[in-house]
Amino acid sequence: MLTVAIAMLGIATFVSDIPYLVLGLSMVIGASISILVREAIAPSYQSRMTKITAWALLFISLYGFIDLINTAL
Repeated sequence: MLTVAIAMLGIATFVSDIPYLVLGLSMVIGASISILVREAIAPSYQSRMTKITAWALLFISLYGFIDLINTAL
């Protein structure tokens, strides 16, 4: 899911189309939350790094949504 989200954000970079950007950011949010839930249920041997990465992706994508809303208004 995260790979598809990165592909959507790559397409949004080259095409400059809002729907691809929104879809990519929402997929990153979903993948980050999914990773955090999975690590809470069954931690892996690198759970700290995985959680840090998931939180960073979540904050970056939420910032992207906020920036997108501010520029659209």
